Amino acid sequence: MHIASRHMPKFKPRPTGPLAWVYLAVVAGGLVYAVVSSPSVAAIVLTVLGAATLLARRVAKREEDRLRSLAKSREGESISEFALQFDTRKVDTWIVRAVYEQIQAQLQHVHPAFPIRASDRLMEDLHLDEDDLDMDIAMQVEQRTGRSLDHSDANPLFGRVKTVQDLVLFFQAQPKRNAA
Repeated sequence: MHIASRHMPKFKPRPTGPLAWVYLAVVAGGLVYAVVSSPSVAAIVLTVLGAATLLARRVAKREEDRLRSLAKSREGESISEFALQFDTRKVDTWIVRAVYEQIQAQLQHVHPAFPIRASDRLMEDLHLDEDDLDMDIAMQVEQRTGRSLDHSDANPLFGRVKTVQDLVLFFQAQPKRNAA
């Protein structure tokens, strides 16, 4: 099966805007001020942050180990097997490909070519959080496929996307962006 024979554009991230840099500078300045003005409070805050960081690393390592094990159990699977899980006469192959590749990119830190299945639950199985889905994957798929996220609240799958298949079908139900 040949997925999206035409050239599909790669995702092009937008550069960080000046407002984000100003926000980071204000936060950094606030931290420096807190350390200088009250060293004892700063020591407590840094201790709590250190403990939270260690705990978060431990949890993240456990999740990564589980994801590596899942990837190993699917060794040899590729986008071809993934695409066979869709009726490509009814689903745009660009959407199938873009969803597969963008989720794979989110999991690159675990496995360079993570084998994804349509039945994978985005949060429970793949450990993607809402920010990964809303701010990264959805925007990247939108840009690459030419589908618009405008009026997504009218989509029958709005608020009900749980699996990778749901995400593909959500984008299939979205209108194509108007060519300007």
